[in-house]
Amino acid sequence: MASTDPTREQRRAAVRRHHRRRRQAHGGVGAVGDVKSDINVTPFVDVVLVLLIIFMVVTPMLQRGVDVALPLTDNHGEKKDTGDQLMISVRRDGVVFLGQERVEVGRLADRLRPLLSRQPAPPVFVKGDKALTFKPVREVLEAVHQAGAPGVSLATQAKKEGG
Repeated sequence: MASTDPTREQRRAAVRRHHRRRRQAHGGVGAVGDVKSDINVTPFVDVVLVLLIIFMVVTPMLQRGVDVALPLTDNHGEKKDTGDQLMISVRRDGVVFLGQERVEVGRLADRLRPLLSRQPAPPVFVKGDKALTFKPVREVLEAVHQAGAPGVSLATQAKKEGG
């Protein structure tokens, strides 16, 4: 008997149909079981989105200068921190900082002059602790004026609604 057995031909045809369907299901390229060479970007996008969320949460918490408890005000005008401002902080104990560096009040004007010589002169912000008397803050404001600053802003914190 030759290969005229109908069951054998039917089985071969069924196997060919099966292989054809598997190739179509796998994109029609290569043999059955080949590895797909497409790049899966889903894990990459997940990581990028998590990093974006982390930066969005952390960025508002960043502050420049030394941490001081700012006085609360009703009329609080918000100015965005662009990074160009000169931050002068006066802590509760009266110690003065230019950025993160401790400075004596008597030397503050000399330290500010070169920084204020840039064109345009950067804005100056003074952060005084709310527990201070006005005298240490006034001394800092006088030093800023002596250094030739075109203006100065006092940093405050807005009062909470309902409190």
